Amino acid sequence: MNPSSHPNRLLASAAFALAACLFAAAQVNAQAGTQDTSATAAAVHGLSQSQVIARYGEPLKRHAAVPAQGEPPKPPIIRWDYADFSIYFEKSIALHRVEHGKFPPQ
Repeated sequence: MNPSSHPNRLLASAAFALAACLFAAAQVNAQAGTQDTSATAAAVHGLSQSQVIARYGEPLKRHAAVPAQGEPPKPPIIRWDYADFSIYFEKSIALHRVEHGKFPPQ
């Protein structure tokens, strides 16, 4: 092996390692939007309706509890719509936050 080529190989290896790290960091940043969404969705779980209002303000629309085939809802599931998401409640406790338009159209 030529001794003068050894530093070049070392430099090339270091450059490749740096590129791989930058690529991995870019992938993490690209996925951050999805992770932020799920983190936000998880952040509402267990909040009361008054806590949701304190965090997001009044909803654009409040839907009545969904009945189970004409019977009283057991348990009542309620949906509040905001501009970009909806929050689902069981009785008065938040279950999920669902972002609008995050899934491909059917």
